[in-house]
Amino acid sequence: MTYILEVKNLVKEYGSLRAVDNISFSIPSGVCFGLLGPNGAGKTTALETIEKIKEPTSGDILFRGVHRDASFHEEIGIQFQETALLSYLTVRETLEIFRKLYRDPLDTDRVIDICHLA
Repeated sequence: MTYILEVKNLVKEYGSLRAVDNISFSIPSGVCFGLLGPNGAGKTTALETIEKIKEPTSGDILFRGVHRDASFHEEIGIQFQETALLSYLTVRETLEIFRKLYRDPLDTDRVIDICHLA
């Protein structure tokens, strides 16, 4: 079976606090997946670790059968749970931040033109 994502024995610790405690799961291609659990269970930390926003303490994360490389962010979509950062940025500044996730991004002015943001 082909998996889009495999998480194996993922651990994320902050000092003596273990926020993610040895979780493992696999998601086949074409499946819609969600993490459920009570507040404080480590769902957000697990996702931020999978998304490469935070580094894992230990464990393996495979995307399409291989460890995540520089192209990982180009192939996934991330919707942040919440962030105050974007509330203080202009549209141009926001586009500049996100274009840095790509190896060969379009020019910011071109994106503004394509999306009719002028």
